Amino acid sequence: MIVDESQEQRDMELAALTGLGVEDVRGLQIAGPDSIRIHDGNEAVNTPEEFESLYSSYRHLNLPGYVRTLMYTSIHRRHDELLRLLRETRNARGLDFGSGVATHAIALAENGNEVSLLDVEGPLLDFARKRIARRRLQAKVYGHKDRLPEDYFDVAICTDVLEHVYDPLGELERIAASLKTGGLLHLQVSRMQKDTSGHFKSTQKKWRWKGPRLIRRLFDTVRPTIYRKK
Repeated sequence: MIVDESQEQRDMELAALTGLGVEDVRGLQIAGPDSIRIHDGNEAVNTPEEFESLYSSYRHLNLPGYVRTLMYTSIHRRHDELLRLLRETRNARGLDFGSGVATHAIALAENGNEVSLLDVEGPLLDFARKRIARRRLQAKVYGHKDRLPEDYFDVAICTDVLEHVYDPLGELERIAASLKTGGLLHLQVSRMQKDTSGHFKSTQKKWRWKGPRLIRRLFDTVRPTIYRKK
């Protein structure tokens, strides 16, 4: 299963999908300054269009380094409850919301689930598509502006995503609408405030003021980071 792969296996996959040499991939620093700089601090980021621009081009960072970072953190910096959910979910309809490099979508697909993933159209989503195709798995891909089916998914994963979006409350309501009643959501929102990493103060403020109340309105808490739709 993808969550059990070694760093060597991840590096070989990244090399195969980018055309870089394996030694070049190994030289990319995980979570280094050049591999997490979403924003350079100079541009205004106040509108949905400005947020979208950052996450469709990734022009301020070393993209291979960012991908290597995401391939690592999507397993090693995740809550144990998420890994448990990925291992135990079978024969369900799963949504990986803000899928990044598609690690969680792949884990669900490996267990025989019907999988959908959603992210901003751009190089990262293209890499996710290649990663899925390389493993000969199936997944439906949604762009971030696409309409999700309502009352459809049994499981949704949204980890380290809402701190990066213009409207975190609206996106959570969107996820909730796509879940069946009783469906499970893994939700993890970083509290780190660092504009250069895309953790913008404006988004953090919106989430801090109203996010927890919205969760309580829409979901019951099952376990830490796991919620059930009311």
